Amino acid sequence: MTSPTANVQNTPELSQEFQEMWVRRGEPFKRKNPFTPTLPVIIEGEVVYDLERMNLEYPGELYVTPVVHRSTLALATFVDAKEMLRKAQEVTGDDELRQLLRASALGCVADGDPVRLVLDCYDRQNLEGSKLRLDPEAMCPELYKLKRGNNFPPLNWDNAIRSVDACAYPYSVSSDPWFHGTTHFINFRCSFNATTFGYTASSIRNWGTLPPEF
Repeated sequence: MTSPTANVQNTPELSQEFQEMWVRRGEPFKRKNPFTPTLPVIIEGEVVYDLERMNLEYPGELYVTPVVHRSTLALATFVDAKEMLRKAQEVTGDDELRQLLRASALGCVADGDPVRLVLDCYDRQNLEGSKLRLDPEAMCPELYKLKRGNNFPPLNWDNAIRSVDACAYPYSVSSDPWFHGTTHFINFRCSFNATTFGYTASSIRNWGTLPPEF
């Protein structure tokens, strides 16, 4: 049985703070959490075979989006957000990528069919458990401040997202608060278990009709 939904509301003050933070993304930052996905990782155009070494060599911001590599679902990883976004836009119409995503998804919405505008996240796999809902353009930069379910002592949403329902809009999740760390940019209309991409979420945004300006 699904627990009550936690709703995240966007505010003008938060939006302004977010925009100011986004401008400062070029400042040095060291990730608090290592990047350890189960899918193949491609960085600088090369497949990574030693994730521990990669985390040592690339300790700062990483930007990730799914791609196809040798007919396998993989994660294209960049140190430059603009390069990641260009890749995400480039593969939008890739039929092979769509097929691989469908094979790994809990369900996908066909092109042309209506999709809900809200982003629903759950603290259990297969879209079960407590639910976190983000309206279009809504964000939560500090998930550890948001209560999860009716537990006592209270739990929070930091690193608690285990599955995500299909959404009409792109969204991103970051491993550290305020959209730092490893940021996954998701731009497809499918429902997934988070373990598919190996992401952890300490901050999250439903981009809505406002595309990311990396």
